[in-house]
Amino acid sequence: MERFFWKAYCSKDRTQSITEIRNIISKHGFIVDFKRFSDVSISMVIEIEKQKVCGLYRNLNEYMNLDDFKEFESSSIEECVVLLNVTFTKSTGDMKIEVPAVPG
Repeated sequence: MERFFWKAYCSKDRTQSITEIRNIISKHGFIVDFKRFSDVSISMVIEIEKQKVCGLYRNLNEYMNLDDFKEFESSSIEECVVLLNVTFTKSTGDMKIEVPAVPG
């Protein structure tokens, strides 16, 4: 299984960006795992057909800044893995999750 490693930088709101990134990925492949690192970054494992890799890269690159990637032509439906790491440039490193009060 071929693997691609992409690093991205996003200057938009983290919460909205994660939703938008997920929507873009869903048009091309599937997120099979993800890890959040405070509010600084998120890493995703994406399964995708080889023929859809370049389209995913183009769509993600329109939304945020990705490192360079050499595009290629392919009509293969072979499954590939894209390992995507997104760093949020407006992060603080101190993510807080609000927990609602529970009556009782």
